[in-house]
Amino acid sequence: MNEKEIKEMQRRIDEGIRIAQERLWQRARRYGQTLVVVRDGKIVEFIPDGRPATDSLTQGDPLLQRTSK
Repeated sequence: MNEKEIKEMQRRIDEGIRIAQERLWQRARRYGQTLVVVRDGKIVEFIPDGRPATDSLTQGDPLLQRTSK
């Protein structure tokens, strides 16, 4: 694989991860559930808010855009 192919593969992987996170966030919002993640060795519970999911699409990880409980 050359450098261009590696970068394209990484871009596709990152996009797939972003889509999966967004779907998880939407599902949790729809069913009134919370999301629990581990950050810096601490367990953090996130409550999905009512903001449109597209707000965070260009700014990276949607979980980083939310506030914790």
